[in-house]
Amino acid sequence: MNKILLVLIIASGFLLIIYANSSIFNRRNILTIFQKTDHEHHHHGGGGGGGGAHSEALLDHHNLGGAVGGKAAAVHFLGSRLNELKRVKYLPKENNATEYNIFIIYTKESQNVILKSKFELFLKSLLKYTTIPMHLHVITDEQSEGSAEELIREQIAHYRKVVFYTLYDVKDCAEKISDIVKSMLPLFNYKTGSYYSDALFLLSLGLHRIVDVNMKRAILIDCDVVFRSSVKELFDQFDHFGPEHLFGLAPELTPVYLHILYKYRAQNSHTLFGTPYYLNKTTTTTIGNSIGGFFSRTAKKTKHGYPGLNSGVVMLQLDRIRQSRLYEEIIKPDSVKNIVEKYSFKGHLGDQDFYTLMGFEFPGLIYRLDCVWNRQLCTWWRENGYGNVFDSYFYCEGPIKVYHGNCNTRIPE
Repeated sequence: MNKILLVLIIASGFLLIIYANSSIFNRRNILTIFQKTDHEHHHHGGGGGGGGAHSEALLDHHNLGGAVGGKAAAVHFLGSRLNELKRVKYLPKENNATEYNIFIIYTKESQNVILKSKFELFLKSLLKYTTIPMHLHVITDEQSEGSAEELIREQIAHYRKVVFYTLYDVKDCAEKISDIVKSMLPLFNYKTGSYYSDALFLLSLGLHRIVDVNMKRAILIDCDVVFRSSVKELFDQFDHFGPEHLFGLAPELTPVYLHILYKYRAQNSHTLFGTPYYLNKTTTTTIGNSIGGFFSRTAKKTKHGYPGLNSGVVMLQLDRIRQSRLYEEIIKPDSVKNIVEKYSFKGHLGDQDFYTLMGFEFPGLIYRLDCVWNRQLCTWWRENGYGNVFDSYFYCEGPIKVYHGNCNTRIPE
């Protein structure tokens, strides 16, 4: 009996040595086996991460390459080692298992020394607080793509969350909205070559043309945004959209439009356009978060101003935007020109200027998102001519869900 046991032990040792040195069993080949199985799955129309388990989201990372424009990546962790990324094409909910679509623009990294750190902070906060699987859509360029993808992979590996991501070529995106850019760029930028003179700052107005036709909802978020709650709560705001709402935006929290509208306001002294949202801050101490009104509401009805809108967070009901004949009329060159002339408006903030005009002229098209979902921190106007009124614009009631560090403002810890 002892001899038999000894033989078994020796045989086991030889098998262990063969296993440890065999190329058949090394990690890369194991991943290749998974990869081959998954490619077959895609060939038969299975999509990325099919079903709800995402069990095929494994691959050899050397195949990630530099592809952009409609290619994507899905992540699922089956243990601590098999955490590589795999690009899959965006498909509707039944295949990607999520319709929580988040868009962000990440371009010209070499011209912006702090862009990378902003994007990293955005990703960290998004993934730290999320309670849902997400599909992250990054509009980028050839120079910035590698860095963007590296940051995404690092943060997903750290937080171990289920995330799909898609990289889009910015040139392809710009071509699809060229008519919008042509009509609006001269009206909503300060001068050629300025920060907001780039076509990217009008991109949200034509995002429905860029994305998959089956995508119904999305949220476009600036790189300098930091979450303090799950993005699911933000997506839940779609449930409060009225039947006509196409977009959702929070108020502008500076007097920028008080400044821009000085000619119009001089001729229309009773207008609410350009006034703080909280017209009398002392009467709004009982304000709670809004679920369907304009930013917030009090226990008693309060008359609110219209300070304009901020495009740091833009909710898009894409299916309605595609079908809206009114919206298609509004963005035509003659319509844009007429509305700009009506308000003697000379903007410089890209799509934000157009949303502000549209929100005043056609208020039923834009859901008024509470300021806690886009708590801007820029105080530039306080030191530049509007210190006496600044605080009335800057006021925001309620626990902050999303900070917006515009003007390169530091986010509170």
